[in-house]
Amino acid sequence: MKSVLYLHGLESTQGGEKVNFLAAQGIVHAPAMQYRTKIWSVDLLIELFEKCNPDLIIGSSIGDYFADILGSYTGTEVLLFNPALHSRSVDYNFRYGKDKYRRTIILGKEDTVVLPEITKEIVGDTARIIDVMGMGHRTPIDSFIAIYTQHLKRETT
Repeated sequence: MKSVLYLHGLESTQGGEKVNFLAAQGIVHAPAMQYRTKIWSVDLLIELFEKCNPDLIIGSSIGDYFADILGSYTGTEVLLFNPALHSRSVDYNFRYGKDKYRRTIILGKEDTVVLPEITKEIVGDTARIIDVMGMGHRTPIDSFIAIYTQHLKRETT
């Protein structure tokens, strides 16, 4: 059973269907992230990480960017759904850490908020990329469940 840190997107709030699903799978930490009003630093992110000590970090959009930064400092695996690694409307420009970590990035092929082709250019061959046809920027709960379940199956085989 994996412990998961879930970081929601910019326009989302704490909780919801995805967090409920993850909670039913095991331990989930899903803090309310105040991306616009709280001044975040790498130190604050690592402090958040240390409170949870997760096996996996999952994010959505800007939450993915924070998750990716954490993974780079802690070596923790990340599962990123349409990560705002570029085109962010909030101005955080963290430096990446040096640790190697596993990254799986899920890209909605119809995402017009964070363009998947730019994301692919940025990450190059540093991540496993999964393209999802018919999905935009928001990840429907059924897609989230299917991808998470496939990810766990892949991890155990």
